[in-house]
Amino acid sequence: MQKNIVYQTDQLAHYFTQNRISWPQFYESEREIISRLNLGHSHAVLDIGCGCAGLGLALKDQFGVEKYTGVEINSLAAESARKMNASAQILCGDFLDLRRKILLDKRFDVVFSLSCFDWNIQFSNMLSAAWEHVLPGGALVATFRLVTGEGCNDIKRSYQYISFDGVMDGECAAYVVLNANDLMHKLIDLNPSDISAFGYFGAPSSTAVTPYEKLCFSAFSITKRKEGDQAPVGFNLNLPEEIKVSLEPLA
Repeated sequence: MQKNIVYQTDQLAHYFTQNRISWPQFYESEREIISRLNLGHSHAVLDIGCGCAGLGLALKDQFGVEKYTGVEINSLAAESARKMNASAQILCGDFLDLRRKILLDKRFDVVFSLSCFDWNIQFSNMLSAAWEHVLPGGALVATFRLVTGEGCNDIKRSYQYISFDGVMDGECAAYVVLNANDLMHKLIDLNPSDISAFGYFGAPSSTAVTPYEKLCFSAFSITKRKEGDQAPVGFNLNLPEEIKVSLEPLA
């Protein structure tokens, strides 16, 4: 089984030391979903694919979050993260490896994966592994690219150059696109208590090579069920109508 790519590029560190380090710099979909979490200084956060730990800075400024752990596979970005966010715990490596070692028994109030799961070859394994680190009553917050037709998790057919100046050159990341109905059933299979989403249509990244002309960029919050909770899954899906009508009836 092919492992996640260990990126060597300096593009990630260069970009994320200047971008996505303050609350207004995050996407509307992300801000909408995160604002519903009622985060505070006592909440422990794990950020998978943290870049330069800008989310930790934004959450601290906006909500007072102080317990922040970031995981970053790119060593240059991880080094910058430690400098920019000295109070954070920054772990460098593949999350799927680190979770079997340093993160083995750790659980968090919120686990984030913003533009990470869908940039990795091991998408499904990343999703299920991240869910295991969420405390009961806590949430997994992740972003996804959705379509109503067939999705694509083949890096040979759908990929993105890791370039933030529009150059189609250098290292490439997986550009995972998911069928909305398939994703919803993956999430329901986790047996959460609630699933919330906010998303909108847009064009693929200018540095992406992908068979799609239009994607629904969405942020999801999936709440882990507390022990003894037998209630049906609750849904709060603020997604384009085209996406919602493609979903099978939700129980």
